[in-house]
Amino acid sequence: MLKDMRSFLSLLEATGDLVHISERVAPRFGIAAGIRKTSDIKGPALWFDNVIGTAMPVVGGLYAARRRCLLGLEATEDTIRERFAAAVDRPIPPRIVKDGPCKEVVLTGAEASFDRLPSCIYSAEDAAPYITLGLLIARHPTGRSNVGIYRMQVFDGHHLGVNAAKLDTYYAAAEARGEPFGIALTLGNDPYSTLASQYRGRADLDELAVAGGVMGEPIDLVQCETIDIAVPATSEIVFEGEILPGERWSEGPFGEAPGYYSPAGPRPVFRLKAITHRRDPIYLAGLTGMPSTENHVMKQVVTEPLVYRFLKGICPTVRDVCATTASHSLHFVISMRPTSATQAREVLLAALTSEFQPKMVTIVDEDVDVRSPAQVEWAMTFRFQADRGVEILPHVAGYAMDPSIPRGADGSRLGINATRPYDDDYGSVVSVPGADEFVIPGWTDVSAQPAVSR
Repeated sequence: MLKDMRSFLSLLEATGDLVHISERVAPRFGIAAGIRKTSDIKGPALWFDNVIGTAMPVVGGLYAARRRCLLGLEATEDTIRERFAAAVDRPIPPRIVKDGPCKEVVLTGAEASFDRLPSCIYSAEDAAPYITLGLLIARHPTGRSNVGIYRMQVFDGHHLGVNAAKLDTYYAAAEARGEPFGIALTLGNDPYSTLASQYRGRADLDELAVAGGVMGEPIDLVQCETIDIAVPATSEIVFEGEILPGERWSEGPFGEAPGYYSPAGPRPVFRLKAITHRRDPIYLAGLTGMPSTENHVMKQVVTEPLVYRFLKGICPTVRDVCATTASHSLHFVISMRPTSATQAREVLLAALTSEFQPKMVTIVDEDVDVRSPAQVEWAMTFRFQADRGVEILPHVAGYAMDPSIPRGADGSRLGINATRPYDDDYGSVVSVPGADEFVIPGWTDVSAQPAVSR
């Protein structure tokens, strides 16, 4: 069981999917350049041993490949949907333990400073260094918790800009009373907690309970030193602090998931109170921006099982769902076997109006591989006519960071039915007998393949 990031890194090293970079690398753009490169080629995770200005090693690109996300959850393509959906149905709440590795070093007062970190600047127009793969943990006054990954701008040694609009209701009451609101930020977590943080669904469901459900046992938590928040005990680094009431500082711009910079704006301010960490901590860097990066892949792996379960409940002949990485999971490609003339359209409309709020949905027949852009484009070209297969939903909620939505306006959604006309003699698809079994030495011979598929 991969109960911390270190065991995950050891597994990746053993399978050849982690490469050490020994050359000197700058935290300004240098680490991001490496992550960008390995993301583009679906390469390995990177361990930067020699980061300028710090003795702390940095790991990047950890979740930039789907295969590593599945490996981190100890799942396969065949099991991920069932395991994640079952975890939502049967979550396992975290448990409090007395101590954990994240408490090996405790820093408070002047010793606790973001200046100790190799905080990275990722994209050319980013305003400052950012912490990008930390789990922000907050507790609502009603008792429910939220665990999510939000960008955090490093203002100085003791303050961060918090871009997390979803948490507004969490600290609203405290702010109205003029009181600070305690939150924790953890960095370098086990893959279960990290990926479960991308769950978007029931507001009453703790993401760490989902992580426990996927893992099959509770996530261990320890109490923070200075705030009433419990954090994963095996975290590499924990930042304890509070959101200041009434404080708003200019945060941004920052290169975001749609591939554009989100503009600067007034954001809440996090004031640091303490840092706890492991001995010899490992800093985790994460790149977002133009697809595909870790941000896109992590969201895809978590979104697909939930969309699949929802649609399977409506139509048992749904075969597969792909939340495409390039769209940041805003485009669902769904394969199915229609059993009536209207069923494909019904599934299309159900997906478009679902709680997952996609911007685009494409329906294809069950013989089309939803993860093959070439096959999907083929179906859209030769099984689709625009005057009969398009659905447009205007005036609906859109993605807040989508630059194509006019300022102050609402969004729209597009559905494409690229299935064959029902009960129509459409002819046979061309096939070549024996092609799947044909072996090209060194390329398709499984015994000759490296441990990691490039």
